[in-house]
Parts: sequence; C-alpha cells; structure tokens
Amino acid sequence: MNAIPFALDTNDAKTIGTIVTVVFIALGVLSAWLMKTIVQKVVLVVVLGGLAIFVYSQRTSLDQCVDDITVAISDADRQSATCSFVGFEVELPVTIDN
Repeated sequence: MNAIPFALDTNDAKTIGTIVTVVFIALGVLSAWLMKTIVQKVVLVVVLGGLAIFVYSQRTSLDQCVDDITVAISDADRQSATCSFVGFEVELPVTIDN
C-alpha cells in the first residue's frame, strides 16, 4: 500500500497560499495596531512616573522653604525668605499681620 495520505493540486495550493498571505497581512496590521497602543501606554506610564518622581522630589524644597520662612519670621530684620522651586530661586515676602 503506497497511498499518499494528503495530496494537493496546484489550484488548491494557490488558494491556500493566498489565504495564508491574507492571514499574515491581517496579523501584521493587527500586531502593528496593538504594538502602537502598547507603546503609547508604556510612554504614558513613563511620563506619569517621571512627573510623580519630580513632584515627590520637590518635597525637600518645600520643607526647606518652610524652614527659611520660619527663620525669617523669627528674625525681626528679615523681610523676605528665599525658596527654591524647580531649580529656580524665588524671593517670598514675609509679613506678619497682627
């Protein structure tokens, strides 16, 4: 018994080749769309994470500013305090309302 279990003629092979090509193109388009959305999500997470770290790091500057203002209030001759925000020095007037 020398039977071939599966045989294709050229028309069937062309049809299967066309179907496989269309499936690969569809998968390519789908994967490009999915990758775009995944990359967008990753970029958004990185940007928001960077902003969160930036804001968290400004706590130290805020604590230092509060200390400077407290010292300026306790000194009768100081009329202002210098605070740093985002690397810029900001001069704040210190007034006490009675």
